[in-house]
Amino acid sequence: MKEQLSALLSLQKLDNEIAEENDRCNRLPERIQEKERQITNLEKKYQDEKDALKELQLRIKRREIDAKAVNDKIDKHRNELYGGKISDIKELKQLQKVIESLQEDCDKVEEDLLLLMEQEDAFRFKITKMEKELAESKAQLTEIKYQMEAEEDRIQQYIEKKRQEREKIAGKISDRVLMNRYLILWPEKNGEAIVEIEGSACSGCNLSLPSDILYHLQRGERLIICPNCNRILVWKEHVK
Repeated sequence: MKEQLSALLSLQKLDNEIAEENDRCNRLPERIQEKERQITNLEKKYQDEKDALKELQLRIKRREIDAKAVNDKIDKHRNELYGGKISDIKELKQLQKVIESLQEDCDKVEEDLLLLMEQEDAFRFKITKMEKELAESKAQLTEIKYQMEAEEDRIQQYIEKKRQEREKIAGKISDRVLMNRYLILWPEKNGEAIVEIEGSACSGCNLSLPSDILYHLQRGERLIICPNCNRILVWKEHVK
């Protein structure tokens, strides 16, 4: 029984190593998914900035139309003022005031246009920066995928090697009752179906073991189960 328990302990170590690598392999796509989420968020922000730029450009276009309309009026009134067709002083003064008022409107429109164009430059700069960031993120995603493929291959090779080792050790365990109990307990106990005992308590659940169980454990002649957690027990000195 000592040899069977020792082999079973080695089998559990291998099963836990295989499970750990499988879990690592299953987590590999998380890095890709995280980078893809970053790219998706960046693309949304990029599109929002482009939409905002289009709206701003429409505002610029409207203000340019306003500026042209005001300038056309100024030109029209200046032609009237200096065209010689109007001779009345009062009318000429009134026309001059209209031109001055229109010029103030024109100055205001042009001031607005300058501010809007500064905003447009800022948007263009930001969009260019985001385009570069997007390109870099997509390149990083390609590299991550390559790395993950290589890592998955390495893990699968490692797992295959461990499985071959497992088959050899499993072949040494002839006690089917022992093996069947282990196979049931291993997933239930999170990879701790068999535990080593070196004191007076179960190392799986900390139960103080009765003296008769400790006696039989130290002899190592038969299968001993923890009365509390049902784990398989093995005396540590038997598996050194």
